[in-house]
Amino acid sequence: MLGLFIAFEGIDSAGKKTQIQLLANTLRNMEREVVTISFPSYDTEIGNLIKSWMSRTITLNPETASMLYAADRMQYQERIKEWLRKNWIVITDRYCYSNIAYQSALGLSRQWLIDIEKPIIKPDIVILLKIQAVTATHRGTVQESLQKFLDMKEEKPKETLREKVSREFLEMAEQPPYEGTWYVIDGTKPVEQVQAEIWDVIQKSLT
Repeated sequence: MLGLFIAFEGIDSAGKKTQIQLLANTLRNMEREVVTISFPSYDTEIGNLIKSWMSRTITLNPETASMLYAADRMQYQERIKEWLRKNWIVITDRYCYSNIAYQSALGLSRQWLIDIEKPIIKPDIVILLKIQAVTATHRGTVQESLQKFLDMKEEKPKETLREKVSREFLEMAEQPPYEGTWYVIDGTKPVEQVQAEIWDVIQKSLT
């Protein structure tokens, strides 16, 4: 399969959206075809179910919610395959690794989460933007789905859970659950420096 599939991962407020936009702009200036996507997608029937769950319109247990997140990505597989066949560069804001990191931090089996995501196309490159949990707290609010879990379970403070999620991501970077190469980049550095480090990684994989 041609093309290049890149995933950006990290806890909330790590700077993923900013860096995705900067990378996409750089690639388009080189006259490369680029498509950016984000998960949950919300533009599929499965995505609408996730949105209803996040808005508390429906109630789901954590296992069912995890399977919906996985199914949302499955709905996108033919589109991703087609873009890659056209030699496009596909950049996603979150992918299966977020499901694994967040839900395992909340107590679900990491191996079970890995198994339910096995059938989908895996990114060639995973960029993990690493920031401290306290930095994320200052930068923005916790993800809505995570907040819902906290409300439902009356769990530990947000910062503690963010730290758990961060550790899950770092453990995956050390021992990736699937094929694909991980790069851990310090997201607390100035935006331009983070952008330059990401570009150093990506340009080596361009064909």
